[in-house]
Amino acid sequence: MPRRQKTSSSCFDKSVNRLQHLSLDDKKKGKKKEIKKLHLVLDLDHTLIHSTLVSQLSKKEKYLLEQADARLDLWRFNKGHSNEYIVKLRPFLHEFLLEADKHFTMHVYTMGLSTYAHTVLKLIDPEEVYFGDRVITSKESPKEKTLDLVVADKQRVVIVDDTIDVWPHDKSSLLQITKYVYFRDGDDNPKSKSYAEKKLDESSDNGSLANVLKFLQDVHKRFEKELDSQDLRPMIHDPSRLGCF
Repeated sequence: MPRRQKTSSSCFDKSVNRLQHLSLDDKKKGKKKEIKKLHLVLDLDHTLIHSTLVSQLSKKEKYLLEQADARLDLWRFNKGHSNEYIVKLRPFLHEFLLEADKHFTMHVYTMGLSTYAHTVLKLIDPEEVYFGDRVITSKESPKEKTLDLVVADKQRVVIVDDTIDVWPHDKSSLLQITKYVYFRDGDDNPKSKSYAEKKLDESSDNGSLANVLKFLQDVHKRFEKELDSQDLRPMIHDPSRLGCF
């Protein structure tokens, strides 16, 4: 009787071991990705959009009412009511959300009314692709903002907001963005003109959202490289950096 060849068994054992190692590696990678998941908390008004009551538009801004239905960055809602709003998206918003969604679980945190916030978000994110039900409004947080209400590890959260004071306990997680003001918004100062009145807008390619996105992408890369790092805040909070994006 011929001797049983051991090569096949040996190869089989090696294959099993290799698959087991690959499986373990995949699990480790999956675990690593899960551990490294970051969160982005975004303010709404003056950060992602600017909205105003139609009744507060200046005479030189009234032309926008005819354009609202034709433009992709300008909407009206509550038409015919006393509290009819006109909403302007900040330039680069859709590109920002598309790219940020690749690296962050995104949340909206606004001190605006719940009905208003959800109406605006239906315009921005109608399929709930970016935010889902991760929305906090004045209903849950009427006086100040806190990461205690955000379902996430505080060490892995970046906040983008145009206002610092509303975050009394979480400034180390905050990136301040330049306030976006497109409409005159009831300002009667005759010396100043709004973007809308000048028929101009914030830069899209080199504006605030574009610059914030670059910073967030850089922070994410550095956080991924520093495998032992557990806290994102030292990477985003630089006391020597003055001003905002």
